[in-house]
Amino acid sequence: MAELNTEERLAQAQQVLDPVVPYLMGESPLPGDRPRAEAFLANAPSLYGHQLPFEQILASMDIGVSAIQADPCFGGGYAWVAGCLYRIGFEDTDIYHEEALANALLWARLAVKIDPACRECWEALGEVYCFQRNFAEAEKAMGEVYRRWGDGDTYARLAFLFFRLQGDQEQAINWGALAWQQEWDTARLIQTLFALGQLYRDSGRTRQAANAYRVLCEHDHNSMWGHHFWAQCEFAEGNLQEASEINLKAIQLGGGHVMREFQETLKRAVGRAKLIGTKTRTVPPPPPAPTDGGATPGTVQSGNSSASRKITTKPSGNSSVSKRATPKSPVVPAPPPAAVVPAPPPISRVGAPPSPPPVGKVVAAPPPAASSKVQSTPPMRKGATTDSEDPPVKKQTRPLMRKPPK
Repeated sequence: MAELNTEERLAQAQQVLDPVVPYLMGESPLPGDRPRAEAFLANAPSLYGHQLPFEQILASMDIGVSAIQADPCFGGGYAWVAGCLYRIGFEDTDIYHEEALANALLWARLAVKIDPACRECWEALGEVYCFQRNFAEAEKAMGEVYRRWGDGDTYARLAFLFFRLQGDQEQAINWGALAWQQEWDTARLIQTLFALGQLYRDSGRTRQAANAYRVLCEHDHNSMWGHHFWAQCEFAEGNLQEASEINLKAIQLGGGHVMREFQETLKRAVGRAKLIGTKTRTVPPPPPAPTDGGATPGTVQSGNSSASRKITTKPSGNSSVSKRATPKSPVVPAPPPAAVVPAPPPISRVGAPPSPPPVGKVVAAPPPAASSKVQSTPPMRKGATTDSEDPPVKKQTRPLMRKPPK
């Protein structure tokens, strides 16, 4: 079955509204059973959420019509119908179809006219004006809310929407945080957190956006889009494993092609992280402190590992030197091998020849050293005296040449 467009959905909604259209045409309403009308709205399906199914909106509108029939002077019923009408034209976050907004404006004005003391009527009127980008009329509606009820939760929600659609991010974030703190209704809190998370994402504050979506999913465990957007924020923060688990929850809640495609992207990112070794490792906790009266252990960061080692110092009785205990700490990886350093040359000795030059350098050989041997005096001739003035005759050590034979 083909999906209905906005005009076809509005046509079906007009059929639901037929019983109360006379009040829109100018018929004067008469008071009815107010408690019964309020009970109808209390049991109606919630209008707060992201991209609500058309069938849910139509069923909620039917209950709003029943509340108007129970008490035609109850403005809450008309405001409820106005909220259903503009949500039928949902196109994107804070963007609705013009025709749906025009139909909703008619019922919101009627609600304020019939029951001006109902704050839901002024809130619905302010919302429609904001979505139409008619900020002058929206500001008038906000002023009426402030005059009647002060800057409570209703005014904070309207101010959050007003500044958000105007593009004033700082003011919108301030009012959104205030609306978050003051909200007491769970359904409206979910809507506020959804819009605040989207604003955080648009301003690049992914960590704050992830926190907002986390709280949203804690209140609404079946929020498919809340889990998906939370996973996107965790992915932007680099938490790949957490993002994969959260997005898988969104797929289990009925996520379509967009969420399944994002899951494939997460799988590829996790695979690349494992390949290059960037996955975060969990370091075991350090051992507990000793209970035998020793000193408090100090944590020492190892230079070659991110893990820490515990060193317990326990002074001895006769020495001030601390001894290192052997704690049961996690295994610390061994440090890398030290670089090979060449051995130093041997110590030179007195009178020893100089050490050879290092390999690779051509050095000229040193000249031969002069002989230190002293020439001894030859022995005296036989019968010579020491006081003789004749010089000693040197003994000939070379054999005489023989004359050749004739």
